[in-house]
Amino acid sequence: MIRKYYLSSFYVITFLFSILLLTLHFIFRSAGNYSVSFTQLAPAFAVAALTLLLKDKTIIKDIRNHFRVDKAVVKWLLPAIALPAFCIIISSFILSYYEVAFVPWDGDAFFYLLNFVAMLIGCAAEEIGWRGFLLPNMQKKYTPFTSSILVGVLWGVWHLNFTGGLLGFILYTVTIIEVSILMTWLYNKSDGNLVLMTVWHFTFNVTSHIFLWDRFTLQLFAVESVVFGILCLFLFVTERNSSFFKSSVGSIKV
Repeated sequence: MIRKYYLSSFYVITFLFSILLLTLHFIFRSAGNYSVSFTQLAPAFAVAALTLLLKDKTIIKDIRNHFRVDKAVVKWLLPAIALPAFCIIISSFILSYYEVAFVPWDGDAFFYLLNFVAMLIGCAAEEIGWRGFLLPNMQKKYTPFTSSILVGVLWGVWHLNFTGGLLGFILYTVTIIEVSILMTWLYNKSDGNLVLMTVWHFTFNVTSHIFLWDRFTLQLFAVESVVFGILCLFLFVTERNSSFFKSSVGSIKV
């Protein structure tokens, strides 16, 4: 069992790798134009580093086993795409209603291909850390709901998104916590399927680019926190008597 301070070490190592990888953006300045985020690789690198430090190959093996295409993918693929896309699209409509102008995310076919590939790699790398390593180990001690909040806080703060100042940082982090709750619910429903987690994350990022391009403002974070919050409230109403809120999972089967 991974000890508590190993989880803290994972987070510290993730931040250290993030700082190192951030320097690459000053070298490859055009990378951001194609949604290349080197810092997204940090959680995966942190898992690899921790595996070497602990000399425990089962960490990588367990994560690899969760990247599987099985019946859960077929059953839960639609929700993994539809739920984040629905929330992003609704947020876009609300912003348009309040006269925050829609800005097209323009480019040719090659531009979109590079962006999609970069986002897919980045999302998979993040999921190796947040829900491949951190979440299942959190759930060995805490309920899925509590674990999702803890992961959400760490995940949200890690972004260090201060668009809109301190209030923007808080609202953005709240939204990430809400997204984490919803993803944890799907994670447990699918026996910890990381393909679905990557699909959810990828869908969130792609739809954000398409519908919210150049609209990342304090207003957006406020709207998203409400939209995703309503979905979390619905989850609470429907699952309030389930193990999601009442007991720790222990471990997800592989």
